[in-house]
Amino acid sequence: MKSIKFVPELTEQQMVNLKALENGDWPGRVRKRAEAILLSGRGYTIDEIGAITGFHRNTVSRWLDQWSERGIDGILEREGRGRKHSLSEDEEKQVMEWIEENPRSANQAVGRIEASLGKIVSPDTVRRLLKRKGKVWKRMRASLADRRDEEEFRQCQQELAEHIEAAAAGEIDLHYLDESGFGRTPYIPYAWQDRGACMPLPCRDGARINVLGLYSLTEGGLRSEMSTGKMTACKVARFLDEFAETVKKMTVVVIDNASIHTAKAMTEKLEGWAGKGLHLYFLPTYSPELNLIEVVWRKVKYEWIHRSAYASFESLWDSLSNIFADIGKTYNINFA
Repeated sequence: MKSIKFVPELTEQQMVNLKALENGDWPGRVRKRAEAILLSGRGYTIDEIGAITGFHRNTVSRWLDQWSERGIDGILEREGRGRKHSLSEDEEKQVMEWIEENPRSANQAVGRIEASLGKIVSPDTVRRLLKRKGKVWKRMRASLADRRDEEEFRQCQQELAEHIEAAAAGEIDLHYLDESGFGRTPYIPYAWQDRGACMPLPCRDGARINVLGLYSLTEGGLRSEMSTGKMTACKVARFLDEFAETVKKMTVVVIDNASIHTAKAMTEKLEGWAGKGLHLYFLPTYSPELNLIEVVWRKVKYEWIHRSAYASFESLWDSLSNIFADIGKTYNINFA
């Protein structure tokens, strides 16, 4: 039986330092080590961390030991350490151009390196290069860009940039509103797994948890309401009614043009909300990437929910409640 190992409980300052390493301009392995320590601090096992980071469990175990022994110094790169690069700077640039042409195949790049550059490298070498250059292996997402009005989209981008600048200067409060749903099937579309084995994802039926969220760019926190019932315009209007009573300065809420957001129950409230300093900013159609709360939902679904939360409806509800309450504290997002 494999041993179970975790890092000692992380202090708030340690988490801040580790997140700075994970998201900063550091070598890829340093960022991965910081990610591993944070995951261990949240209760992930060595095998789970290995599956997420793509490193062998022995490597992860060594990282945890280095952290326990030397703290931050234990996960920073040392001078002169590390494998020498197989390709020159110009050759690496050429490989990156090939990858841009075909981003789904590292193996094809291996063949082109041998044929064009006369060098034999492994697919792992190419993958290390891609990670070093800031690439990550992740799911491609469907885009609605070809359906939207590009001029309207660009204008909206400019106006939102002005709102963000005003929020940073303390002139307004800026929020993003949207709904999302959570079920008991884990949101893990792929993962690094042992060759010849398949990591099972249990599919469990049952009630879904619908969440109405209001993300504050100014404070980094999330005001949320969870339910098992259908999301309606009346619910959203009531949610904003309650929020309007807390407004202390001019407040802008970015919201999409979904039917429940443009229904009569919402539009008849606009004038009253404006009188209290609450203004809704409606995004153009087919522009979900302009609503930053979408990033929050992705973080919750793909990074912050532990697999154990899906064991029961109650555990999922409790996990989501805790995560939503700690956004802006334990769970943070850097939009820079």
